[in-house]
Amino acid sequence: MNRSDGLLVLNVTDAQIATYVSGFILYGVEGFILAVSNFLITLVVFVYSDLRQQKEYIIVAGLAFANGLQGFPYILSGVGRIVMIRAGNGFELVSRWQCFLKTWNFIWLFAGTWQDTTLLMVSIDRFIAVAFPLRYFSYSTRYAYLLNFLAYVGALPPLIVGAVISYSYQKPEVAAICYFQSGMSDGNFQFRNILRFCITIVSLALYVPILILLQKTIITGQSIDERQTAAQISRLKKVTITLAISAFFVLIFSVIPDIILMLNVFSDNLPLYLIGNGNEIAYIFIYSLRFKDIRQGLISLFLLRPLKNNNTAIAPRQTLTRA
Repeated sequence: MNRSDGLLVLNVTDAQIATYVSGFILYGVEGFILAVSNFLITLVVFVYSDLRQQKEYIIVAGLAFANGLQGFPYILSGVGRIVMIRAGNGFELVSRWQCFLKTWNFIWLFAGTWQDTTLLMVSIDRFIAVAFPLRYFSYSTRYAYLLNFLAYVGALPPLIVGAVISYSYQKPEVAAICYFQSGMSDGNFQFRNILRFCITIVSLALYVPILILLQKTIITGQSIDERQTAAQISRLKKVTITLAISAFFVLIFSVIPDIILMLNVFSDNLPLYLIGNGNEIAYIFIYSLRFKDIRQGLISLFLLRPLKNNNTAIAPRQTLTRA
């Protein structure tokens, strides 16, 4: 409808506004939990050198950072939308380009893709680790930083393409509260969802050959008498199984909700959007339960004390014969 100042606004009832506000509060709370839980993992790895020297933890920290960054748009959008609604301009019509430039949408468009590419890099890392274990043991931490960098670079093209497409949409047509999809064209939003779904499926599908090769590597490792190599294979097994468990949570909390969203089963998709972040929030519990050194790192971080050397970290062997 036309407002007295000539602006076009959506006609919403008080009941609808109350529903919007309650949903945005949930967005903010979940975003806060998502950011804090994942940034704690990243912080622990980079504060303590014993953890920072392990390439597996650097890769895990990269994934945690991308997940934590994804929490910020939920916090910003929750707070920002409520402020706009209270100020009376939340339902003014704006262009998709204006929505694209909203801080929470810009971060979300980048961080969401960064999550996907980092998840793929984690799966690629596990495949390399179990397919070529002796060679993998010789890799330095630069290998882990390279994978994290490639994940970052891979997140840039969709953001750039999205900006170019959204710039052409200058006509006011969406509410100023700017949902994430409001900053994109309908076609680009659908393409992004399909791309995200495909990357996630490939990342999870890789765990089938990964687990098969892991069993072969374990059998091979049992015939090795060298103590350090046997310990490295034991560590390889633990890290791979832990990340496979994490992948299962991605299947439950991300892939299945995405399929339901694409099938448009429900009229209210807010619960599915909230459930979609469940696997990222669960990571801190999975890692702290499965990795003693990360668990001790979290405890030491909270107590503001140095990390005790428990000899669980195994430095990469630079002199190991390559396979």
